[in-house]
Amino acid sequence: MAKSKTVATLGGDTVAAGLTFVQLSELVVKAARKFRRNFSTQLVPLGVTFAQAQVLRIVARADLPLRMVDIATRLDIVPRSATTKIDALEAIGLVKRLSDNTDRRSTPVAITEKGRAVLGRLDEVRRATAEGLFSDLSESDRQCLARLLNVVCSTADAVADAPPHGSEIEFTTGIVLDHSPDGDRR
Repeated sequence: MAKSKTVATLGGDTVAAGLTFVQLSELVVKAARKFRRNFSTQLVPLGVTFAQAQVLRIVARADLPLRMVDIATRLDIVPRSATTKIDALEAIGLVKRLSDNTDRRSTPVAITEKGRAVLGRLDEVRRATAEGLFSDLSESDRQCLARLLNVVCSTADAVADAPPHGSEIEFTTGIVLDHSPDGDRR
């Protein structure tokens, strides 16, 4: 049996030439976990969890207050889970529930001023965490990785018959692939 030639190292693990699809998918998951763990650690002083940070960004990006079902859809979770996350954010004053006079069953959610202040710090932490993760890659490597991950995500959506996410793909890891000139989306 011939040995595989080592072509890269990631976090102490060697990656051999001729990766299987399963090995490649495990490597992607491992990288996502490392980002999430590093980002989550940096969120502790801000008093928010990784999941709460995701919800806060979604609510803040919306042009209008979002309904729970809209938040759940954007997170790809069930509405009850979104409600739990909103409850926690509301308890610490980062979002507020509004009333909808046109539909009393609907409860729109909006970010508060305190939430906007925390969001600014979250964005700084997210940017620093991402820079730490990708700093060893050249600009062309980052562009190639973004292109490849977009292809993988589009393929996954097609296979799952899921609705497309458009040009921006947000993983549960919080990594946003954005092709804006400054590479950051607010």
